[in-house]
Amino acid sequence: MVRLPTMGMFHFDVPDSVREFFHRSLWKDAYVCGIEGVPWQSQTTFENGRLSVRRAIDASGKLYLACPVEGLGFRTLSTCSLRVTETPYQLALELARGSCHRARVQADVWRRAGLTVRPQFDTLLDEGTEQFLDAAKGGGGGDDEAVAAVRAIGTLERAIGELGECFAMQSLAFRRQREHQIGTLLAGGVVPPAPADSVAADTFRETFNAAAVRTNWSQIETDSGRFDYDAARRSVRWCADHGLRVIAGPLLDFRSRMIPNWLYLMEDDFESFLGAVTQFAERTVLEFRGSVQLWNAAAGLNTPGPLSLDDEQLMRLAVCVLQAIRRCDPNTPAVLMFDQPFGEYLAKHRDGISPIHFADALARSGIGMAGVGLDVRFHYADNATLPRSAVDFGEMVDRWATLGLPMLVQLGAAGGRGPDPHAILPSETLPPPETECDAAAEQCRVAGPILKTLLAKHSVHGVVWDGWSDAEPHLMSHSGLIDANGKRRPLLKLMTRLRRDFLA
Repeated sequence: MVRLPTMGMFHFDVPDSVREFFHRSLWKDAYVCGIEGVPWQSQTTFENGRLSVRRAIDASGKLYLACPVEGLGFRTLSTCSLRVTETPYQLALELARGSCHRARVQADVWRRAGLTVRPQFDTLLDEGTEQFLDAAKGGGGGDDEAVAAVRAIGTLERAIGELGECFAMQSLAFRRQREHQIGTLLAGGVVPPAPADSVAADTFRETFNAAAVRTNWSQIETDSGRFDYDAARRSVRWCADHGLRVIAGPLLDFRSRMIPNWLYLMEDDFESFLGAVTQFAERTVLEFRGSVQLWNAAAGLNTPGPLSLDDEQLMRLAVCVLQAIRRCDPNTPAVLMFDQPFGEYLAKHRDGISPIHFADALARSGIGMAGVGLDVRFHYADNATLPRSAVDFGEMVDRWATLGLPMLVQLGAAGGRGPDPHAILPSETLPPPETECDAAAEQCRVAGPILKTLLAKHSVHGVVWDGWSDAEPHLMSHSGLIDANGKRRPLLKLMTRLRRDFLA
């Protein structure tokens, strides 16, 4: 590993009294952001009770750290903006200060806009503020002060959760008054031939008004020039027969196991690689033209992929797929998906592309991108988005909305643990945030508030849950709304209710 210069180092002390809280956190994935909210490349170490974050830039910033919060599971906390100094900060105190700041400022902004909060929020906010002030006495460096800071974090984060719930439900009620039924797409992500052969196919139709049908290149063109669309045809035909709108793709998913093995032979011949991508995209669009209401052109181009490509080549790939769709099906809109929209991966990859800057460049190029997609996966150990509150997630969506394009948000979260034989991309899940934590309940606790927030956003035109049933082939481990034994997880009940109450 290349060692970064020390000029941009932050130090945070962790007293013994909160050492267990710290070690259960995801401190190795901690990062620092500047005013734009884009993470800087950094190196994080913990020695002798001190967390150090090293950067190559000497500028103030906010520390982001995912920690276990009682009653909420993992939650990404942040400090207020800190200046670089030789004097170490008190980690628990600064995280508590950040939670207090976010809760109070966001509540003030939304109240001024007309939001009515429940008394429970004010009670939690007052209690959490008092706990923070107790922790701040004497600089917050003692064991008792650190414990008080952790207690304040829990109270204030519950207040933020309550605030997010108030915003989502009141915004949804307002939208329903104006629109009667909200026109947002709520799609279930499926790997063909599902849901055509699913034992719970009727439940799929009750839960979703659309389906995101994967056209996995690695499964359709296993040998160069030999295409097999039979499974995908069955899925698309079933959706059409049952009145479900179809989102097809991604045509190019730039992740390991998602591109054919024979394609690696072209790794050193980019023009041939580009030709193969174009051929597959055109063939697939012509195959399903007229049966698809939205094309998902490509995914994962902004994060490190299986092939070593530079920024220019990645841009050409995106343009190539979009132009292929436009040539073959000029009337159907196409979006590009951007992985990890908070940009956490930038903290570990020096040459990474900022997701929102990549999207902005493509939006300004005039190549016909009709919208942007955000691909978010929670509760996985690698290549995933750190767990967030619905309030923080909503702020991120609002930041992307400044691009002026409709958004499609794809979500996934683990609802189980251990091996998953039907997962196409088997992934290690995060450890349970609490003792005796039920993974299925945790999936609903994490994703439920975010789903409500997304449906409340006018800029979000579609939401995809990337996982239907763990008993059938699916992408990410344990992402299904139904487990491998056919048992329905709590999130399925919530999504069915949201569909019934709010969506067309």
